Amino acid sequence: MKRLLTICMILGSCLNFSLAQGIRGNVKLTGKATVVITGHSVALSWKASLGAASYCVYRGTTHGEYVKIASGILGTNYTDVQITHSQTLYYVTTAVSGSNESGYSNEIVAVIP
Repeated sequence: MKRLLTICMILGSCLNFSLAQGIRGNVKLTGKATVVITGHSVALSWKASLGAASYCVYRGTTHGEYVKIASGILGTNYTDVQITHSQTLYYVTTAVSGSNESGYSNEIVAVIP
């Protein structure tokens, strides 16, 4: 289920995934978009996934079409500061264990004023 994220609003849902030799569990992506006085940023956080060694974050400007913007994230949060005003961004995250990467989490939509 797609969730809408607007400034100062937090929404999220879970997506179950499993890999043959990798991770089992949920990646839950929640986030809070904030506008910083000197620019814009989107702060994302998600629930830890059992067996995950790290996480990746993907961003797109179109629903369902993502590009990896960060990998090797050891914690469960990431702040995207490479955004501009007047755009809509779509985020998903994945959990990584060894050479295995999970499917995408739920999508978060950030509407940047």
